[in-house]
Amino acid sequence: MIDEDKPFRLEEATIEELHRAIKAGRTTCAAIVQHYIERARAFNGVASALVTKDGAPVPDATGAIRGGKPLRFPTETVNASTILPDLDKYRGPPLEFGRMEPTASDPSVHQQYGMIAGLSDARQLNALATLNLRGERSVTCRGDFDLHPSEGPLPPGAPPVCEHFRRLPDALERAAELDATYGRDPDLEKMPMYGVVFSFKDPFDTKDMRTTAGGDAAYDIDFPARDHVLVEQLRNKGAIIFAKAVCTEYNGRAGDPRRPAQACKGAAFGARVSALELGRQPGQPL
Repeated sequence: MIDEDKPFRLEEATIEELHRAIKAGRTTCAAIVQHYIERARAFNGVASALVTKDGAPVPDATGAIRGGKPLRFPTETVNASTILPDLDKYRGPPLEFGRMEPTASDPSVHQQYGMIAGLSDARQLNALATLNLRGERSVTCRGDFDLHPSEGPLPPGAPPVCEHFRRLPDALERAAELDATYGRDPDLEKMPMYGVVFSFKDPFDTKDMRTTAGGDAAYDIDFPARDHVLVEQLRNKGAIIFAKAVCTEYNGRAGDPRRPAQACKGAAFGARVSALELGRQPGQPL
């Protein structure tokens, strides 16, 4: 039984409980999205370290902007011999040891490539790759190239397509639109997903976020012209499209299920780790 006098708690709330809270004035769509942003800022970060030949530290590197701040990567590495017994006797093809490299899509942003190991004490989960927040939701139209139309013209050098892209509201702006239009009385018959926040795997096209399927390439335009049909239908039913989930399937690999989490060059957003066993990829046997 929900105590209507207590502040609304979003974690593990059902859609029915969410709608009840909106109708009672205990929360709003904007407050819901802000809550997700704050959780992403706190917990959605780097959860792996490089596996190197000698375990030597690497220089500090800055990653993509997520939730308003750049990712920070561990400088300490894991010696490969602690994971691969008798490594000194190995005579097979060259191993792709872990390394930090600039991404092809944005050379100012670095990412982990090659062998990595999940960190059991990272207190982070690399779950969401791109948040639907203005300025960081696209590389083609990043930063001030995604300036809100009310803030004047785009800076010199902005790709012409950004004039169209910046007119698409981000997740917070869309939530504010819903609040302003429907307030505490949304038509839940027409919009049964009203205020529900969604994240999609990167192969699902989203017109207001970059869609790369997790691949690292210098895309001329990194967002599609239209939504995937499922994304479009959810928007029409009142859902808020919040983020793209990390996708390592494109030119990436989960690795040997008996080994710690691995990623390879081409996976732009790094490897995921399991919330239950942080040293492994989701789906790997424990």
